[in-house]
Amino acid sequence: MSARPRRAPPALATRPAGTTPGPPRTDVPHMVNLSPAPAEGSRSQVRLTVPADGAFVYVLRTTAASLASRLEFTVDDVEDFRIAIGEAASLLVSTASGDADLDCSFDLGRSDAEATLTVESAGPLDVDADSFAWQVLSTLTASCAHSHEDGRTTITLSVRSILDPEDAPAVGEQD
Repeated sequence: MSARPRRAPPALATRPAGTTPGPPRTDVPHMVNLSPAPAEGSRSQVRLTVPADGAFVYVLRTTAASLASRLEFTVDDVEDFRIAIGEAASLLVSTASGDADLDCSFDLGRSDAEATLTVESAGPLDVDADSFAWQVLSTLTASCAHSHEDGRTTITLSVRSILDPEDAPAVGEQD
């Protein structure tokens, strides 16, 4: 049996030595110069609505990971937030009514994030505090809670980066 010939990896784009990238482009409407974190004392909100179907939970997990990365959370913090959002969304999908939508809003600070996930449901979320799913949420988050009001079930969770907020760059700061 002969080994297949290996192809050379594609060439990487490089800049000539001693050069730096240019300023961010502002002439393209869909390109946005995002800063890693909101300025001290301010918060940013992101809202996302997906069908309450297990096939769309990944969209929320990916969004959570992207937002935590933007806040410059550690790799472990990013992964914890991603897993917690996935668990919360999965719990809510299991109680969703018919063709309900799963609403998720993220409230982002400099070194913390709060997520509120809500779905239309016939009854409250039946959560056993000793269940694996709730233990995962409790372990991976700074706080988590659930409620049921006006035909909607809600899970709220918050996470904090282990990094010192004083070290997190503010909006507009450049390295």
